[in-house]
Parts: sequence; C-alpha cells; structure tokens
Amino acid sequence: MKTLEHFEKIITLLSDVGLCDEYFAKASEHLDFASAYLRVNQTQAVLFSWLLESFTEGPVSIKKLAEDLKCKNLEVLKYLDDFDVLCSKKLIRSEKISSDMMDPFSGRRRKEKFPKYSVPLDVINAIRNGVEYQFKVMDNLSPEEFFDCIGDLFDASEDNEIDLDTLISEVNSLIDLNKHISFSKHIKNYPLDDISIVILLLFCCALIHENEDTLYLNALRGKLGRRIFRRIESEFEVGDQELITYMLIEYDCQMGMADTEKYRLSQKAKDEFLTDVDIKQQRKQKGKDIIHEKNIKAKKLYYGKKIKERIDELTTLLEEENFINIQKRLEENGMRTGFPCIFSGPPGTGKTETVFQIAKKTGRDIYLVDISESKSMWYGESEKRIKAVFDRYRGMLNSSKLAPILLFNEADAILGKRQELSNARSGPGQTENAIQNIILQEIENLSGILIATTNLTVNLDKAFERRFLYKIEFEKPDTATKRQLWKSLIPDLREDDASHLSVKFDLSGGQIENISRKCTVNYVLSGTKPSLNRMIELCEEEQFSKETSFRIGFGTS
Repeated sequence: MKTLEHFEKIITLLSDVGLCDEYFAKASEHLDFASAYLRVNQTQAVLFSWLLESFTEGPVSIKKLAEDLKCKNLEVLKYLDDFDVLCSKKLIRSEKISSDMMDPFSGRRRKEKFPKYSVPLDVINAIRNGVEYQFKVMDNLSPEEFFDCIGDLFDASEDNEIDLDTLISEVNSLIDLNKHISFSKHIKNYPLDDISIVILLLFCCALIHENEDTLYLNALRGKLGRRIFRRIESEFEVGDQELITYMLIEYDCQMGMADTEKYRLSQKAKDEFLTDVDIKQQRKQKGKDIIHEKNIKAKKLYYGKKIKERIDELTTLLEEENFINIQKRLEENGMRTGFPCIFSGPPGTGKTETVFQIAKKTGRDIYLVDISESKSMWYGESEKRIKAVFDRYRGMLNSSKLAPILLFNEADAILGKRQELSNARSGPGQTENAIQNIILQEIENLSGILIATTNLTVNLDKAFERRFLYKIEFEKPDTATKRQLWKSLIPDLREDDASHLSVKFDLSGGQIENISRKCTVNYVLSGTKPSLNRMIELCEEEQFSKETSFRIGFGTS
C-alpha cells in the first residue's frame, strides 16, 4: 500500500467511528505505519492526517477539529501538546490569524487566542512521493544558506502561509542557531525590536538575492501587515525609525535630495552584517574594495639585494603556517599579534605591486582602501568612515579562512606629521589629527595584516614610525636591477643596449615600464621595433615628464 493510501484509510475510518478505542483498533495497521513514518505517536499521527485531509482549506482551527470529531471544544484542549510536538518536528505549522471580527475599542481586527494549523507544502510533497520527510537542520548554516532560509520565510509570509508572529519566531530561531555568521554576531550589538530586525533582513535579502540596493517603503507593506506598516511608515518619514538612528538604513539620495519613499542599506550595515556573504552586486569601484588572490596576476619583480631580503622575509612570515605559529607565540608572550607594515619610497619603485605579489604568493585577498574616499568634507564624517574601514576588516578577519591584507595605498595624506593646533583649534586640522589618532589606536589593536604605502621618506609622523613593525624603504633600482628590468620588459633588447640604457638613465621601474609600453604601441602601429636612438629619446621624454604610471607592475608573468 502506498504512503498516501495509509493516510486516506486513517481519515476514512475516523469519519466512520470517531476518535475512540474502537477506532484505534480498526486503524491500527495504518496508524502503525503513519506513526513510524512520521516518528510520532498514534494520536499525533491521527491529528496530522486530519490536517493533511484539510490542506485545501488553508490553516484550520481546533474548533473545526471539535466539529469533525463530534466532541466538545474543551475535549480538544487535551490535544494542544500533540500539536506542539508536530510543530517542533516541522510537520505542521501554527499561526495566529486575525479574525474578521473588529475590536470595538481599537477598531482593529482581533487575533484569535488559539492558533490555526496547516501542513507545509514540502511535507505534502514528501508524502505524495512516498519518501520520508526530513526537515532541514537550521543550525551551522553557511551565510548564503542562512539568507536563503530567511528569503523562504519572506516568501511564505507573502503567500499568507505564515503570519508575522510566526515569521518573527522563525527569524529569531535562525539567528540563535547560527551565531557564527556575521549577521547573528553583530545584530546583538543593537537593541533593535523584532520588526526592525525583520526590516533589516528584508533589505539584506533584496541585495543578496535580487541585487537591489534600494527598496521602496511600500515594499514592506505585504510583509508587515497594514497596521504595523502604518506605524513604521510614520517612523521612517520623520527619520526616527531605529534603523535610521543607528545608521543601518539610509535615505536614497538623488541629486543631493533625500527620497523619503526609497531607502537603502548603509555601507556600515553591509560591512557589519554581510562581510561573509558573496553578494552578486559588483561593489568594486575605482580599484577599491576586495581584490581576490585568484584575480592577481603573478609577476616577476626585481629589487636590489637588501630590499629583496626584506621582502622575502616578510613573504615567508605571511605564509599561513608560519603566520599562525608566530601569532600564537606572540600571544603566549603577551605581545601584540598584528603585523603593521609600511612601504615607503619614490613613485614607480614597486611598492603597490609588491603588496599584490605578496598576497598572491601567500594566498591572501586584499582589502584596498581609497584614502581620498575615506576623507569627507563633512566634519566628523571622516572619522566615522575610517572607523568603518577597521570595523569591516575585523569582520573579514572573523569570517575569512586566511587573514586578508588591509592595504592603505598612497597613504601620504594620513601618515604625515600631525598638525600643531592653535587655541582656535582649526576644524580641518583637528579632523586630520582625529583620523590619525584613530588609525594609531587601531594599529595598536590590530590582529591581522596592515600594509601602508607612501611616497614620504622624511615626513612620517614619529608615532606611526614606532607602530609599524616592518618598515621597508624602496629605492630606485641600481644599474644591475635596471638591466634586468629592461631585459624582462623588452626581451629582444640587446644586452649591450640594456646596459647602456641602465647606466645612462636613472629611471624607476614604473618609468621603464612606461617606455616598454610605448615600444609595444610603436611596433603595433608601424611594424618595426624602435632603434637604440629612439629608445634614448623615449627615456629622455620619460625622465623629463613629471608623471609616472599609476601601476608599477614592472615584471613579467
């Protein structure tokens, strides 16, 4: 006999004799099967079968159960614990649904005191296909699985399969069972009510699943219900909704004007709650954000002997096994476990590309910070942005298998000597010093890897100088290194010509790369390789120019 037929027999016999001792005797074969299949007792198997029979009616009440069993309402109360067991096993779903009766004092629809019950569609499909239903364990989910489950709950709410109370209960359960993910870790830092958490999750799911960075306020109506939506709408419009107060949700601004009908998840919220989620949206702008190790092209770089030794030492240190052991030893000795480093030297000497190649060799991603975008014209905003950078990096450390590298590229603007402030306390100067103080404190507390690159050689603030554990000064390449660069970038160049150019011109690696690019362009356009005289002209032009190429990848693949 098929699975579904056993449940049909249970209901047929129930309608014949009712729920009595005679019934359990007659239906024993089918009840034995159903109770074993569902892993419940026989009474619970009967109640489940009755709900399954009523699946086309939507959620049904215990009042209907009393009518079907031809018993008094009070007799049905003894089955409430059985319904709770079925709910705990995810075989049925309970919800308190607003009735059609109006409260004469509030004018609102009353909610029934006792829940209604229904059988979820995935349970029905399992029975229909004759397979054992096993509800998904909701703990230890990956971040993506967590938000997929949240999205399923929102879909069920939209389809009126669950009410708001059930939605909130399920959301809180998922958060409690998955405390290892960024959202669950950070949401406890905010005293938000349940509705605000649901709204925040709606914005997160819109970004993760639909690549929607903004939502219209009306999109919340179907999820929250009319009464609660009116309250939330009012809070948003006047700007005192707690998600706005904590800067987790912000107005969508167009042409400098705030749109009170449209809102977006703030960067602060993304950095705290979604650090461990692979968001579909391409957030990388102007070279900023996360640079994955797999996307870094391996290059051969050339240094003088002294610099090469320092770079090799740092690279070896950052290899994962060494890094873990060293951090452990430092911690045991009560020392700071972070590794703040600074690469200083003239433009074009290989500072930034060296960071990229260290990341490539050690398998680490890079969080690249654009200093100019972290500094704001608004007083006090710059400090918040800098703090947000380190907050986000801490989140990445917690969620990444390998500690990424926090790269402050071209950090001259924040590493210079702090300003002496007059009694009037200059606003811009005070802001600059505040930013530097934040960074100094964050370096003190660093548990990961920070590398700053700067063109400064003599103007570095002493406080920063003390805090950087590794300080590597890049110099323009010596004659032997320049010869290697010429040959690596222009393989067809004769040895004598490479030596001549290396001796005659004091060029950086970035400048030599620029000349090699011009030679490639010349060859594509004319089909001829430049002569030595033409190469000399290009060197003179490059040496005269005050500009150098931004990327200083002066090696070969």
